[in-house]
Amino acid sequence: MKTVCFGLQWGDEGKGKVTTYLSKEYDYVVRYSGGSNAGHTVEYGDFKLVHHLVPSFDVRKGVKGYISNGVVVDLNVIDKEIEELKRIGFDISSKLNISAFAHVVLPVHKILDEKMELVKGDKAVGTTKRGIGPTYADRVHRIGIRLADFEDKYLLAEKFSTINKIYKELYDIEWNNYNSVIEQYDRISKLIISPLEMKKDLENSNVLFEGTQGVLLDVDMGTYPYVTGTFCNTTGVESGLGYKINLDKRIGIFKAYITRVGEGPFPTELFGDEGEILRQAGKEFGATTGRPRRCGWLDLPLLKYAIEISGCDEMIMTKADVLAGMEKIKVGVRYAINGKKIEMPYNLSKIDKAQVEYAEFKGWNSLEDKEFQKFVEFIESETGVKITYISTGAKVDQVLT
Repeated sequence: MKTVCFGLQWGDEGKGKVTTYLSKEYDYVVRYSGGSNAGHTVEYGDFKLVHHLVPSFDVRKGVKGYISNGVVVDLNVIDKEIEELKRIGFDISSKLNISAFAHVVLPVHKILDEKMELVKGDKAVGTTKRGIGPTYADRVHRIGIRLADFEDKYLLAEKFSTINKIYKELYDIEWNNYNSVIEQYDRISKLIISPLEMKKDLENSNVLFEGTQGVLLDVDMGTYPYVTGTFCNTTGVESGLGYKINLDKRIGIFKAYITRVGEGPFPTELFGDEGEILRQAGKEFGATTGRPRRCGWLDLPLLKYAIEISGCDEMIMTKADVLAGMEKIKVGVRYAINGKKIEMPYNLSKIDKAQVEYAEFKGWNSLEDKEFQKFVEFIESETGVKITYISTGAKVDQVLT
């Protein structure tokens, strides 16, 4: 069985918790895109983990994790995550491998990330400034550093020198403390394997692929330019692995409302007290940056769009419990753009001009209420996709089937 678990919104849908819950049925959980800008929070009950690079597999079980070619790796972050797991009693060094073809986030990438945001001014995207975009850009420019490059220290020094020269001349950024990166590599070097070894391990195994961010942040199909630097859609699985794979199931994760971090269009956004009430109830603050998330009502046009382009087979709803106790719940059901009503956008660049038509539901006090069931049935009817699980709380095992 090959399954992908991915976000149907602008990220922060609860993929970490859901992936961890599902992981016990699989041999491997594989991260296929993104970098340490991801923040997948998993609460086990007696301890909590925030995964930035370590895949969200249940550390209490026998399942293992892989970080594939498509992920850009911050060596310091991955080392700290592994050490933190050791500190609380889980040594995953025998349960985690990283592709030798994964590119490395360097200090210059973080400096450039921040510098570009400052230069853009009010046109800034609102990145996490973790160096993700510049690392992917250097991969395309063919000057990037891969983990495999560390095997030959002489050639590595030449490549570092080339990068330093380019960044100094183009961006007035200088960096020459190469030893710190080499020391970080040495601490995790035993985890690195070739992509062919990874392919062999995964071929005849049950694999759960873990997406980062969400379809609406996909570099191609999201709300460009307010997107991340990589492929968050299900199509990113093959590009992230580097070889063909047949997926048996595509599980899309969505919140009962919607949030986003950073800039960009948000048709159903709530402002003032309404937005703040939802933000506090859902503890909507970024796991990576701590920034308050923008909050709004569930947006069906965008959900339908994400389902359409991802080939989503089934959905899992999270955070419906956050809405419990509210008197009224709204769902955006269609847009009007330039006076024309549409149910699903085919041009995301125009949604910042959308006027939203809402359906209104009576609130519920618990997920056992019939009003909540009506809410679920409405979403299934409108999207044509079954909701197979419902998260009932923050902890891994708080799930209704």
